[in-house]
Amino acid sequence: MRRAIFLVAILLAMSIPYVQADSEDGVLFTWTGNASTVELIGEWDWDSTTTMTETDGFWSATVDLADGLYCYKFIVDGNYTFDLSNAYRGYCDGIENSVVRVGLNPQLSHQILEDKLIVSSVENPNSDYAFTQNGATWELDLSQLTDGKHSISLAADGKESLAVFWTGPDADFVWDDALIYMVMTDRFVNGNTSNDGPSSGAEPEADWMGGDLEGVTQMIESGYFTDLGVNALWISPFNTNPAGSYMAADGQHQVSGYHGYWPVEPRQVDPRFGGEEALTEMVDAAHNAGLRVMADFVVNHVHEDHVYAQEHPEWFNQGCICGTEMCDWTERRLDCLFMDYMPDLDWKNRDASEQIIEDALWWAETFDLDGLRVDAVKHVDDHAITNLATRINERFEATGTDFYLKGETAMGWSGHSLEDNAEQYQTINRYIGNDALDGQADFVLYHAVVDNVFTTGNMNYQHLDYWTNRSQDQYVDGAVMVPYLGSHDSSRYLSRIQNDGTQWNQWEEQARPTTPSDSSYQSAKQGIAWLLTTPGAPMLYMGDEFGQHGGADPDNRRMLDFNLNNGQQDLMNFTSEIANVRLENEALRRGTYSTYHAESNMVAYEMTTDAQSLLVVLNRGGTNQLQTTYDEVVFGTSTLSGDSLNVLADSVTILANSASSQNETITENNSEQNQTDPNNGTLQDSNNSGESDNSTEENQSQPDLMKTCDGCCGETFEVSLDEPCPMVSCAPCNEEKSDDEAAGLTIASIMRNALLVIVLLVVIVFIQMSRRSEGNH
Repeated sequence: MRRAIFLVAILLAMSIPYVQADSEDGVLFTWTGNASTVELIGEWDWDSTTTMTETDGFWSATVDLADGLYCYKFIVDGNYTFDLSNAYRGYCDGIENSVVRVGLNPQLSHQILEDKLIVSSVENPNSDYAFTQNGATWELDLSQLTDGKHSISLAADGKESLAVFWTGPDADFVWDDALIYMVMTDRFVNGNTSNDGPSSGAEPEADWMGGDLEGVTQMIESGYFTDLGVNALWISPFNTNPAGSYMAADGQHQVSGYHGYWPVEPRQVDPRFGGEEALTEMVDAAHNAGLRVMADFVVNHVHEDHVYAQEHPEWFNQGCICGTEMCDWTERRLDCLFMDYMPDLDWKNRDASEQIIEDALWWAETFDLDGLRVDAVKHVDDHAITNLATRINERFEATGTDFYLKGETAMGWSGHSLEDNAEQYQTINRYIGNDALDGQADFVLYHAVVDNVFTTGNMNYQHLDYWTNRSQDQYVDGAVMVPYLGSHDSSRYLSRIQNDGTQWNQWEEQARPTTPSDSSYQSAKQGIAWLLTTPGAPMLYMGDEFGQHGGADPDNRRMLDFNLNNGQQDLMNFTSEIANVRLENEALRRGTYSTYHAESNMVAYEMTTDAQSLLVVLNRGGTNQLQTTYDEVVFGTSTLSGDSLNVLADSVTILANSASSQNETITENNSEQNQTDPNNGTLQDSNNSGESDNSTEENQSQPDLMKTCDGCCGETFEVSLDEPCPMVSCAPCNEEKSDDEAAGLTIASIMRNALLVIVLLVVIVFIQMSRRSEGNH
């Protein structure tokens, strides 16, 4: 069935008209719609236009172009417009345009169907593999390959592609299944002391400490990540960084580039990390263990010693220092410099932007990566992300395997209402989509609940539940967001829970966090359980699994010590056990979150897929009771007595329904909608703009009361009265759209719908043929 669904996706993609195509006659440009005149103008000759010819609303023109990149636009009835079917953009003379890439090798059509890689070509696409010819295609039996990841180069008939896929038990992985573990290489494990470099002269806590890629490989092969329930690694940047030390932002301390975010070489693995061979071995070991590897990639800046800064100074902005007077981080986000020794890339410079994209593709293909974490997303032009994603998708996703692009768009949490946080969600959303990022770190959720619930206890579990729900309805549909408890940029989770006043300190001369109390390790379990049982691809920052303590950067990046004390070992066991429960239960990885019951110190929520439903109960208070028809405890030591769960104090419980009661539901009436929230006064359910108790009454006999919510561009829609109106992410409203443009869109819609009907008919015929074929075997 999965293969059939993929076939549908391939056919749908084939049914969408392509933007332009190279041929012997030139490059074909097309525009669909109703207009009086459509002209084409481009970088090849800005002084003249090409009149496009029309047939039944389909406009076309062919231009003879040499290999290269060209800006262009359509002029529809005198109005300049982007080519909306082409996501690739760029700047010419400071003006944004659509961009056509001419002279690329055409893609070799291929797909995976019925455990076969099928390539459409006359010639054998790769003689190193056992392809067999079947009419106009070549087929590779995937059952003959070893389990694991495969990246097979395909070349035939003057075309070229890369087939990327997994076989065996890890083939069905999607990124919702991921438990991501973030490794800062220099601070993880020193696997080879011979590559340790000399001191940079930085403060000891901000100098190189010897961690390397061989250390990561050793931990992979030891089974550490597998035992922990981790199936994806996010590794800090591999690039070579400068040897010396530089002034920190405080103007007082010297720091080094041990972290990898100050690249001086575009395509070189830092020798202190072990070089290219060590990286290749690490990725191979990860894939052999069923782990995906996501590399950190810096797109906003380089170090002043970088070869690009030395040879192409015109590729960089001449801006102010971010955060200084008259240089706001947001207002000057596209041209301000993080530090004066970190030149800021100008993505409007096409040579610069194309080179950075080519470097990203080189890293991904050379080392067989599975994803990229894109650093400092909001500090580059929007087209930087769409162009990078377009090229990544073209190269690595043609076979149906998702190359995960995760972004870092640092935002905050601005208050108790959706209105307060509209800008936060919208800014993160603007970079997510089909031709953009697959997901981002969930900064809003982090600041809403980690800052306010799990570390300080300032706000209650109704607040936790409300903002967990909002992460399900405020982001782009289909986004795989990444919730987290701590990162390389924040003070350590355990030390924030300890809250003894040292958690914000950074340097040796300050009082820095020491081993937390036993109660802090116990309290940390609530946040870890929430992280590993709610939607998204959760991220564990190295050491958080056992409660590594530390202050702010760089103290939050201490070299890890795996000789654990009793509190650390207990937390490590807890994290591993619940992570493996997540790994074994689809509902915890791919399920939909819905509130079951919420009160100040206890929250219960369901995680549900078509095949499974689990109930998670987090209790940070004393003993409690919860009425439920879930009848099997799969995690925790709380006990069931009939339809009542005896919830232990300070506990985590996960329940399932036995087979006989799997489809039963529960009516939960333990909370009132208008209760008082100590975090925000009286909960408001009249306009649903603030936090509220999201418990549901699913089996009531009365009809659902509905209310009207505002949508995009004046549209409205209805939701249940007890649900908040979701914040809708809208494209700009074009209120001045002409009748001709609207008619053009209507024609385009009709054409697409007709093509869709044809595709579905083909799929139905294919499925029937497949069934007959299976019967014959």
